[in-house]
Amino acid sequence: MKITAIIAKNFQGLRHAGLSLSGRIALIAGDNGAGKSSLRDAIAMALSGQPFRVAKKKDYAQLVMEGQKGAEVRVEFDDGRAASLKLPDGKAVYSGGAAIGDTDSLRAALPFALNPASFAAAEPDTRRTALFALTGCGVDERGVEQRLIERGVEQRYIDAVLPLVGAGFPAAEADAKRRATEARGAWKGVAGEVYGDKKAEDWSVDARPVPDAEIEQAKQDAQAVQDEINQCQQQMGELRARSQQQNDRKRQIVQLQEQAALLERIKAKLAADQLDLAKVRDEVEAITVGPAPRVGLVHDLARALNLSLTMAIPFGDMNVEQRQHLVAAGKALDQYAAEHGSLADDGVPASAEDVARLPQLQHSLDMMTRAVANDERDLKITTDAVAQLEALTSGEQPEPVSEADVTGLIERVSLLQITHKNLQAKLAELMEQNRIAADAVRRTQQAAQHHADVQAWSSVADAMAPDGIPAEILADALRPVNDRLFELSQMAGWPRIQISRDMDITADGRVYGLLSESEQWRADCIIALTLSIMSGLRLVLLDRFDVLSVTGRNQLLNLLEGLGDQIDTALVFGTMKGPAASDEIVQAFWVEGGEIATGEPMAQAA
Repeated sequence: MKITAIIAKNFQGLRHAGLSLSGRIALIAGDNGAGKSSLRDAIAMALSGQPFRVAKKKDYAQLVMEGQKGAEVRVEFDDGRAASLKLPDGKAVYSGGAAIGDTDSLRAALPFALNPASFAAAEPDTRRTALFALTGCGVDERGVEQRLIERGVEQRYIDAVLPLVGAGFPAAEADAKRRATEARGAWKGVAGEVYGDKKAEDWSVDARPVPDAEIEQAKQDAQAVQDEINQCQQQMGELRARSQQQNDRKRQIVQLQEQAALLERIKAKLAADQLDLAKVRDEVEAITVGPAPRVGLVHDLARALNLSLTMAIPFGDMNVEQRQHLVAAGKALDQYAAEHGSLADDGVPASAEDVARLPQLQHSLDMMTRAVANDERDLKITTDAVAQLEALTSGEQPEPVSEADVTGLIERVSLLQITHKNLQAKLAELMEQNRIAADAVRRTQQAAQHHADVQAWSSVADAMAPDGIPAEILADALRPVNDRLFELSQMAGWPRIQISRDMDITADGRVYGLLSESEQWRADCIIALTLSIMSGLRLVLLDRFDVLSVTGRNQLLNLLEGLGDQIDTALVFGTMKGPAASDEIVQAFWVEGGEIATGEPMAQAA
């Protein structure tokens, strides 16, 4: 990726920079605080679209030179493309073609080519992901499946983990570990013990099942006793029902006898009440209706008889027969008076006293009417009771129930219930023994399955771990990377840089953290160049090259020159006491006071 021009204005400490690049290597130097690092940050932001020196895009305004409203950066390439960035909005714009980093390998290499020290500072998983993308040895689910099969993992576990492999090995490893932990917990839940590989291998529950025939016989024995209990209870119910009927009959007879004994008294009372009612009714009618004219043969005879009696022979002069006729006539007149009133009152209206008595007589009439009705009702009840008593006491009577019969059945049921309870307890014991045996088989099978799950998911987790399948894949990916690192290290005359499966960086076998500042810079440089070359980016920004000695600087420039067209653009930034000279290989620029020095060529200015 050949850069032909760089223009930056008001970016941090850089007021203005306009660079026209003719070669592959550009040395951008200046004193401390001159603005060279600002230029590097401006280029990196324009190419990546990511912020440098601020954490968030909302802080982009802090990157604008103090006193200025905005800043802008433009980087142009030899293929006509250009990358532009304006602040404070921070939007990166690509023109003339696809954006920089439009492939996985370019996107993986770009951050480290722009900031070489960031590779060593990144997490191992970030480095691993970048190398996967760089070498094209990304996650291949078919390849992972085959490697799991070779490790002896069953297909059902493979099918469960493969969808997560696409999200990355760490996610797959975490899921497998989680499943293994859950399987251990499930095993503990079944066994009631803490899981252990050796313990779980042959863990089982011992229990003897009960033969089906023994359980069936126990059920039949219990049912036979229950049937007898039911039969006895039925008989006892019948006896109690008969006994209740007998007691009810006795009570009914006593009640009927008491009612029947009132018959004559009720009849007498009814007769007396009827006479009283008739008398009161006649008195009320006599007062309310008045004397009725007495016409007709009966009344005429009565009047004639009464007149004859008043004109009769004196009683002392009568013979016996005459006296008898006289007495008979008197009785007939008395009967007439009882039915029709005295002949002396014939045609006489009711007196004032009788009218005054009328309300009391009417009240008495109502009471007597009710009394007669009650008497008739009582007579009906008593007559019915006599008939019922006759029906109950006549005919054949049921055989009486003895208390001994009932007591015997109660005792028999009690004994049978005790026997049934014992038989039920025995049956329950046999059933529980059988359940325990079945549960033992089930628990043993479940524990074995959970143990198999633990082993399988632990194996999957080991396979997904960085030193598992990822390490195997990465080993294939690292081989060309380490070969290129070794090649560039030799070209520069620097210690051999290597990256291990664990993503450790070493220089001649010494880990990165133990290297001096200049040794770490050289390691970062070799790695950045390797990633840039292998990805096809062929672009690198190397800041702070002044950390190298004079010999180390010459080695760096010789390395960049020796790479030829493997690197299209190498921008080297560093602090120097004065401007360097340009030559046919290295184009030198001097930054001073926030601007690129202009005027004579750098070779003459030096």
